[in-house]
Amino acid sequence: MEFFDSWPLFFRPYALTLLAGAVLAMVGVVATARRQLFMAVAVAQTSLMGYAVIAFFMGSQVNGSLGAASRDAVVIGAAVVAAMFTMLGGRENQSAEGGRLDGDERTAWVFVTAGSLAVLFLAHAPSGMEQARRLQVSSVVGATWTDLCLFLALLTGVIIAAVWRMRSLILLLSDPVMAAAIGIRVSRWNIAMAVLAGLSVGLAVRSTGVLFAFGALALPVMIAKQICGEVRSLFLFAPILAASLSFLGLWAGHYWNLPPGQAAVGVMCFALLVAHLIRQLWDQVGM
Repeated sequence: MEFFDSWPLFFRPYALTLLAGAVLAMVGVVATARRQLFMAVAVAQTSLMGYAVIAFFMGSQVNGSLGAASRDAVVIGAAVVAAMFTMLGGRENQSAEGGRLDGDERTAWVFVTAGSLAVLFLAHAPSGMEQARRLQVSSVVGATWTDLCLFLALLTGVIIAAVWRMRSLILLLSDPVMAAAIGIRVSRWNIAMAVLAGLSVGLAVRSTGVLFAFGALALPVMIAKQICGEVRSLFLFAPILAASLSFLGLWAGHYWNLPPGQAAVGVMCFALLVAHLIRQLWDQVGM
């Protein structure tokens, strides 16, 4: 009961964790269907690089009101640009015989480049590496009402868009060639999904840390895939699992006095292992 008694005091970080988990899980369904799940790591790393760049040029001013606004804008903007660069590579360009960079190659380049530049920019910045470390871990305790409203708006918009255009979205994710043949504007959809992914991951890195951002995006979808294989079902089960497991992680973190973000990701990892083992056993029995 102590955990529930703590909700009035920690309502913002608790609610933000649940909302961010649900939003990221729905973005994770799109990334999984496009086979671009690793995109989230590259985008999160680019957000970190954006912070490193602005910390290098602004120094101690980055923690002031104007500096914080500039920092957030650069972090989120860098995430959107990285998402567009990686997700718009397109599966149609994938080839092992040279030519244009495919999606995986773009993602790998963005991840390595952003990671190296972040360290280089922060190498001589005052307390720069310490600030980078804080972004890498989950810092959901410092959530604000602005963070909460942003993720609530994102979740509402994603749900409305998914329900309104579910059939087009499923066709686009499963067979983009057919989607283009029947008149769906594939390029516009791809740009919209890339912007959504970058915005969601960028906001999550800023509000909850890199670990929770990637964990909530990838793990609930992996768990849902052990239960169902249809994209339509994944859009339903993944956010529910993300919010439920995040809630259990918050409870575990409160009970054992653990960092909430890491606790939530740990619960998701354990749930994925259990779900995978149960699915393996189910398949063997079915055979």
